[in-house]
Amino acid sequence: MVGYDPKPDGRNNTKFQVAVAGSVSGLVTRALISPFDVIKIRFQLQHERLSRSDPNAKYHGILQASRQILQEEGLTAFWKGHIPAQILSIGYGAVQFLSFEMLTELVHRGSVYDAREFSVHFVCGGLAACMATLTVHPVDVLRTRFAAQGEPKTES
Repeated sequence: MVGYDPKPDGRNNTKFQVAVAGSVSGLVTRALISPFDVIKIRFQLQHERLSRSDPNAKYHGILQASRQILQEEGLTAFWKGHIPAQILSIGYGAVQFLSFEMLTELVHRGSVYDAREFSVHFVCGGLAACMATLTVHPVDVLRTRFAAQGEPKTES
């Protein structure tokens, strides 16, 4: 069961277990997604259209951009800004999972609503995502700045 579950045997996960589960999920996800995130940020920062017909465009497709980044900067370029990104994802996962658990428990203990209802999970999930976003936003700014840097390095 996701979120607080009022089990009769009282075997709910501890807050620490919930935070660790969120952190691990964030860590694994970020490690796998990081190369795509770097490419996305490079596309976002490119002033020219993503088009083969525009001779000024440095990147014009995912495969072409991947090859170019690999040639110019090496394999490690796909994990630029990875440490701040990992801090972001680990923190985000921990805050989101923990706040979702706490919010569903609060609903169960303080209202007539069943904490296992879809609508309760929907609202608590949205609030948990908002709390996580607000908590880790400063780290997200750093991650984006690091990932955006190509060669040569730019001063921000």
